[in-house]
Amino acid sequence: MKNIIRIFMITAVLAMTITSCKKDKVEPNAPTISNVEFGHDNNKTAYVGADLHVEADISAPGKIDNIKVELHPESGSGWEYSEVFKTDFEGLLNATFHKHIQISEDAQPGEYHLHFTVTDKNGKQTSEEAHIQIINDPSLPSVANYSVHVEDGGNTLHVEAHITAPNKIAEVEVEIHGPWEEEFEYDDVAMVGQTSYHFSKHIDISNAPSGHYHVHLGITDQDGKNIEFEEHFNK
Repeated sequence: MKNIIRIFMITAVLAMTITSCKKDKVEPNAPTISNVEFGHDNNKTAYVGADLHVEADISAPGKIDNIKVELHPESGSGWEYSEVFKTDFEGLLNATFHKHIQISEDAQPGEYHLHFTVTDKNGKQTSEEAHIQIINDPSLPSVANYSVHVEDGGNTLHVEAHITAPNKIAEVEVEIHGPWEEEFEYDDVAMVGQTSYHFSKHIDISNAPSGHYHVHLGITDQDGKNIEFEEHFNK
């Protein structure tokens, strides 16, 4: 009889311990979003037919499940954008989100609402929101024959484009991102102040590992307007 009582007491204590452990289990905090940039230098401005730069640092103790970007008119109907990004981010504790969203040629100029939402593996969500002004500006810089080519056995990237800038060129930036990221700024004397210029640069990518890369060609004119164009390459 004493043995039965002793077994019962041990079982009860174990059950209480397990229950206590379950009660003490704490779920990870919701994701956090920092260093947000919507638009060039976070200017919250986009242009019809061009790219919108979206970047943010994410920390997710519960591991990232997906990241969703939505863009819609502040009022009324019209062009909308919605995309869920999962492949490059699922399961990560920390990540830098860096994408360029194509603004449709059909988008009407005006104020838009952007939602940037991170969902973790526990279903917890954190969002950042912003008002984005979409502008149709025919005086923006434009490019023709933009191309990127890997040369020199994978050690050099040749970036080439013909730039037209009605308000004159102030600066050109080449941004490469993928498994390796670098930015290169150019304000050559021969280029600055010109309304038309053939841009051609050879960039050292010898430190870049194999993978798929995006190349953003950003042009800023002397009115401070910036527009970006995108190409890709594999190394």
